[in-house]
Amino acid sequence: MRTIFPLVATIAIAACSKSEAPPQTVQEVVAPALTAGDREALRSLDQNIAKAWLEQGSEAQSRALLSLFAPDAVVYPCTGGAPLSGTEALRAFWFPEGDPPTRVEYFERRATDIEGSRALGAITGRSERAFTHRGARTVREDHYIIHARPDADGHWKIERMMWSDQPAL
Repeated sequence: MRTIFPLVATIAIAACSKSEAPPQTVQEVVAPALTAGDREALRSLDQNIAKAWLEQGSEAQSRALLSLFAPDAVVYPCTGGAPLSGTEALRAFWFPEGDPPTRVEYFERRATDIEGSRALGAITGRSERAFTHRGARTVREDHYIIHARPDADGHWKIERMMWSDQPAL
């Protein structure tokens, strides 16, 4: 046993020793900053969410709202459910088959920050809305965050979105 211990200790120490490999070079990529036009496009994208919900009828709301999202967008609903991935999942969540239309009385959004780069923009803000669905009127306010990226044509699309949801005071 005494002759095995030094051998085992030597093997363990050797196995834990780091070999002298050359350090890997990390290349930092810096995307150009948002332009004034990008900021305006992101502000418009944010406002178009409210405009889409103000459309009359589920089909018009669905068409207008889903056009704002990238095809592979992920939304984290305030309900605490699993993230929704892709526009078909968003359609099923917001506009279930056979569900009566949601009538939106008002929807106001106020972006508090718009930041990022030409590759990824972030919008944070607050919103207030009142709507009637299945005969029940609801008034809500929330905080939200949106990540958006330009598509192949340079149009900003929502890539990720999440929001809180609480009754308005």
